[in-house]
Amino acid sequence: MFKLKICGVLLKSDIDAAAKAGADCIGLNFYEESVRYVEPDSLETLSMCRHARKLGLQRAGVFVNRSADEIAEIAQGLDLDLVQLHGDSTLADANELRELGIDVIKAVRLPTGSLSVKQIYDAASPWTSNGFHVLLDAESTEHFGGSGKQLDWKTIAEWAWQNPAAQWTLAGGLKAENVAEAIRTTGAKSVDVASGVEEPRGTKDAKKITQFCETAKAALN
Repeated sequence: MFKLKICGVLLKSDIDAAAKAGADCIGLNFYEESVRYVEPDSLETLSMCRHARKLGLQRAGVFVNRSADEIAEIAQGLDLDLVQLHGDSTLADANELRELGIDVIKAVRLPTGSLSVKQIYDAASPWTSNGFHVLLDAESTEHFGGSGKQLDWKTIAEWAWQNPAAQWTLAGGLKAENVAEAIRTTGAKSVDVASGVEEPRGTKDAKKITQFCETAKAALN
């Protein structure tokens, strides 16, 4: 699994910046309502996937409320390394994809503000107890990921300590200015960023990618 993912890339130059900065995974967003949407059937998207692979980066596809059959077709056609499920995807969907040899991450959307360990456990345990990696992200009424909202890191740390077998990635409001603190506080072993390396929203900024990756790598190591 990746340690450092730059999600929502739109251009080959975004991929170049991620690879140069030391990220090990890029995310391609296949949710049509997102400002980071890329067309899964386009030659340009296929070219980006091949470019990322050539640079040694894992390729993750972000899907919202698509059927397992649709996801599998896209994942196999683009030779994705893993799929990230948002929205109302079920354990049955995830198991179907896993049976096809496709690695799955489930985005678990948590409220911002104070959390309880039970809230995190109730949201994540149906997935972690079945061996799935979860992405802890901030809940938003408008977006599936990339909202820029921050989570309750101290309570996530408590949950992680109580559930040492859980495989998880921290997302939600991360940026160069706070990612080291987020990693130290939560004990995260991997992080995911989208809006935190953009200027303006939806447009990746190479300098921000570099700053984020350098800071995150130092904290993760």
